[in-house]
Amino acid sequence: MNMSIPDINELIEIGQKIISKAKEIGASETEVYLSATNRFSLRIITNYVTTISGLDSGMGIRVAIGKSVGFSSTSSLDLEKGFETLKTAVKIAKTRPPDPDFKHFADPKSGGKSGIFDENLASVPEKELVEISGKSVKEGFEESKYAKKIDFGLGRYVGSFAVVNSRGIENGDRYTAIFAWASVKSVKNDETVTGEYSVISRTYIPDDILKVSAIAGKRSERMFRGKKLEKQTTGQLLIENHAVTDFLWPLTYNVSALNVQNGRSKFIGKLDSKVAAQDVTIYDDGTLPIGIRTAKIDDEGVPTSKKPIIEKGILKTYLYDSYTAHKDNRESTGNGIRSNYESIPSPGAINIVIEKTCEKDVNELIREIDKGVFVSGFTMGSHLTDPLKGSFSITSLNAFYVENGDILHPLKSVSASGNFFELLNNIDKIGNDHKLTFTGYIPSILANNIVFI
Repeated sequence: MNMSIPDINELIEIGQKIISKAKEIGASETEVYLSATNRFSLRIITNYVTTISGLDSGMGIRVAIGKSVGFSSTSSLDLEKGFETLKTAVKIAKTRPPDPDFKHFADPKSGGKSGIFDENLASVPEKELVEISGKSVKEGFEESKYAKKIDFGLGRYVGSFAVVNSRGIENGDRYTAIFAWASVKSVKNDETVTGEYSVISRTYIPDDILKVSAIAGKRSERMFRGKKLEKQTTGQLLIENHAVTDFLWPLTYNVSALNVQNGRSKFIGKLDSKVAAQDVTIYDDGTLPIGIRTAKIDDEGVPTSKKPIIEKGILKTYLYDSYTAHKDNRESTGNGIRSNYESIPSPGAINIVIEKTCEKDVNELIREIDKGVFVSGFTMGSHLTDPLKGSFSITSLNAFYVENGDILHPLKSVSASGNFFELLNNIDKIGNDHKLTFTGYIPSILANNIVFI
């Protein structure tokens, strides 16, 4: 399949023509977001293979008439369809009441850094991706004699996007990304266990994909002869890097300037106040070269940057897009994020990066546990966390009971309960074993005073 995507200049040219047309039909301001992504995905369940591929492209157009804003989108980059979408956005704006908090769309500004674009990943044939995925599944069965079922998935994304507005923004970027995961069900003496593993990258490293199923199989075998906790206990919680997001996602919710302004954040009025343990430093880094969401600009054309969210335990900033920044008489932090061309931007994190506090990986951190639980993945219930109250109860099917620095046995299932805001303050150590995830660049974390059931 031809993996070519529109050149950024091609996207900008389409945007420019729509901006010119918008002036003719009475728009005060116009913003055009254009994107195109060539997607390839496959799923292997033991020996059954399915694949999906194709180009997903379109544009979203916002117009302002005075302080009234309208938005419309189309799943096409055709200029005539763009004009029709523009007319729809204008009609919508004319029906909307004025928004007193709207000032204008983003202004042009220099800065920002592109993430890695891997030409090898962009050009690798789909046939090769199918073959390497099949080999991964085969190696999973060969390396794990108890593996009975392997569910494997892979996705490759090559894309470009651009933002053009009537205030002078004409910019864009391109990206590559690949994601592979495996879930292995293993059976021994009528006991069934599971294990998972995944990798994500902006570059094509075949060996990383090959080993996914085998690692997932080995992780499943660790879970044989698991036990239940005999009683509720309070102790230390060690979360392996790839599972940390399940516990910490309320952070990005509460530092969104939109949630702060709408009274939906626990961090209202907390800037320059202590919100985490003294050694905790967390960045949002839109310039991280390997970051999955790294780009020169955010999704409304503002240059991305690296900024501390929490620095040495102190809350340092909220994340702003242009709308929320103008409302607070600030500049955007370059965090205007869209889920796709069918949505408007709102404040969100680009790449969360948690700084290490020690030179220990997850295996060395296990030895720091007097009594507690090591969560190695496969959690459930994180979506039920209350982001305002902070209460959570997250269940893991891949966890281990630890005493005096030694793993005593796997746990059939265990629930970790606590409060997110207390968890931030109870972080004891942050490891040096960072792993790239959809969320960012995340290490393993050891925290105190968690209740286990």
